[in-house]
Amino acid sequence: MNVPPAANGKHKYLVLGLLCLGWIINYFDKVAINVAVIPISQEFGLTETQVGLILSSFFLSYAIMQPIGGSLADKFGSRKVILFSVVCWSLFTILTGTAWSFLSLIAIRFLFGIGEGSYPSASSVAVAESFPQHERARAKSILTSATTIGSVLATLVAATLSNHFGWQAMFIVLGILGLFLALLYAKFLHPGGSQSGIAKGAKEKLPLKDLLKISMIWKLTAIYFGISMVNWGMMSWMPSYMVKVRHLDMVSMGALASIPAILSFVTVLATGWMLDKRLVGREKHLIAIGSFIGIIALYLLSKAPTVALVVTYQTIASIGLGAAVTTTLTMPLKYIDPSSVGAASGLIYLGGQLAGVIAPTAMGFMIQQFNGSYSAAFWLLIAATAIPFFVGMTLRPGPTAGQQPPQAMSAGS
Repeated sequence: MNVPPAANGKHKYLVLGLLCLGWIINYFDKVAINVAVIPISQEFGLTETQVGLILSSFFLSYAIMQPIGGSLADKFGSRKVILFSVVCWSLFTILTGTAWSFLSLIAIRFLFGIGEGSYPSASSVAVAESFPQHERARAKSILTSATTIGSVLATLVAATLSNHFGWQAMFIVLGILGLFLALLYAKFLHPGGSQSGIAKGAKEKLPLKDLLKISMIWKLTAIYFGISMVNWGMMSWMPSYMVKVRHLDMVSMGALASIPAILSFVTVLATGWMLDKRLVGREKHLIAIGSFIGIIALYLLSKAPTVALVVTYQTIASIGLGAAVTTTLTMPLKYIDPSSVGAASGLIYLGGQLAGVIAPTAMGFMIQQFNGSYSAAFWLLIAATAIPFFVGMTLRPGPTAGQQPPQAMSAGS
């Protein structure tokens, strides 16, 4: 088994820490729009459907860039792709603060998605470059947990900045923060030590047509699509739901949003440890159980009579789906040859970002059609959660961490 050059040194933890910081700031820039659309929709007189289109325009280009960014990271190493991504998304975050109309927001958010779209799969490549196979689930779970920290802080910080300084200033501040991150990466981010990529000294990566023959990748893509329908749907519309339907102010809404995310953070870390230590080869059970918990909790959330119960059921759903999504995203790092991790991860992330295209607009359309009621929108999320439950039960992982890595997986595996 190929062991990355940095696998036995302290350097891998510096790489992981920097990647976590990147994910947190990534979520600052990504999630801020979900808070900002509340004052933006008032300022520009937007309908719920138009708001959904603004939110979805980002995910369309973001989805397109997932496999492209992963393939580029496989070929050139993760560092170059990550640096390019951070600079681009930071500049377009600043530009978002200058938007003057509905159409300008659509265009800017689309370009923003192109800039940010390479980061997820490139960061997975960086983990594969820096960590041996038997540590990758824990490393990836730490990265995934950083997204929950980002979503917690993003909602609270964005609500506070927007409330005190206006949504335009909020985007400019967050974009400048991203440019500082790019400078930090330029100096300190060197995944795999002195080597530029995992392909050096390793076998050639699988051609895309061979990757597409691996059924596990298609199943993981479908699973991630279903989970992401819930994640992006909730992230896009729960701020509006809590303010408009539950009548909270924006700062209170941001504070309450941290509770499900904090519990999800703990779940993700625990899941990564279990995947490396206890559940090798049994990942499908964790995906199915987590998804079933999500289905029940989302149904109860849609019927909850009080704010306290809304937050409680949202927290339970976050715990279940947090376990399922961590399992899904770590499987390529364990069961796909390191030289093809970027392309494989990019295909799986593509499914999640396609959900990001669909969920905000579909939920906005349903809310508008049902005169401001969120009930039908919640049922859409419940139906989406059934996808990882049923597909997850059909997973059959390839060789485990102690065996030959599955560059050798058969097309029907």
